Parts: sequence; C-alpha cells; structure tokens
Amino acid sequence: MARRRMTIKRLDPWSVLKFGAFASVVLYAVFLLVAGVVWFIIDRLQLVDQACEIALDIGFTSCGVNAGNLFQVLALLGAMWVIVQTAILVFLAFLHNLIADLTGGLVIGVIDDGASDGGQLRNAVPITASSPPAGRGLVVDPSRSSDGGQPAAEDEHAAPQDPDRASASPDPDPATSSERLFR
Repeated sequence: MARRRMTIKRLDPWSVLKFGAFASVVLYAVFLLVAGVVWFIIDRLQLVDQACEIALDIGFTSCGVNAGNLFQVLALLGAMWVIVQTAILVFLAFLHNLIADLTGGLVIGVIDDGASDGGQLRNAVPITASSPPAGRGLVVDPSRSSDGGQPAAEDEHAAPQDPDRASASPDPDPATSSERLFR
C-alpha cells in the first residue's frame, strides 16, 4: 500500500452550483416522498382524528388538518430550501478558494492498495474541477516513469510516445507537477 497526498487548491463554483443544485433537488424529492409515506401512516392510524377528539374535549371549537394545504406548505418550504442550500454551497466554494490561496489548500491522504497492478499507478490522471485555458497545463503519460514509478509529466502539445497508452488530461494549475500531485 502506498500513501499519496493530494491537495485541493480550487473548487470551481460552477461545478459546485451544478452538483449542489442536483443534490438538493434529489434530497427535496426524497423529503417529499418520506413526508407522503409518513402522512399515509398517520392517516391510516387515524392519529389526527384521535388528537382532534382530545382537542374538542379540552375546549377547542374546531380541529382538523388539510393534507393538501400541508403538502403545499412543505413543497414551498422545500423549494426555498433548495435555493438557499445551493447558494450556501456556492458561497462556501468561493470561501474555500479564498482560504486555499492563503493556506495552500486542503491536503487529502489517499491510500493506493495496488492489488490489481502491483503497486504502480497506471493511467493515473489528476483530479480536476475544470479544464484549463487552451495552451496551458500538463499531461500525465503513464507509459513513462520518473522518480520511483510515478507518471512523468510532459507538455500537452508534444506527441505521445504510444497513442494507445497515453492519457491526455490537462492539469488546472500549470505550475503543478506530477510529483506534487502524487506525493
């Protein structure tokens, strides 16, 4: 098992927006489904009717729950929550980018068990949030190796040695080398 250290230096706000919005909508749909199932169980057990009988005995003049109005309110609150949660996630992405500029980013330890390939990374590509501007970046070529089995970085405009084995994935930071990505 080989330990690798990877640094997250930048989160792309647009990808955070897309992912956050999609995840929020999915959670919203799950919330509405769970609310529907809970309401079905409450209605089958006649818990609202029993609570209304107790309320009428105490002195209330009317009691009842309108399921349609209840679900309209839940749907409206859930839709507002999707918008607020997505906005908060995008704000946190911007905040992360600002803090990462000051501190150097978020370091993540990754363990490569290497069971399938004898401990060496093959076709390893760096994790990127967005593609760099044209004419910049590094390409990791797994067919070449330098510094202990790590993929060597080469210029993206150079022709690969073996086109069947070359991996063309640009790195968002041109100053970042493969040694720093896979330390």
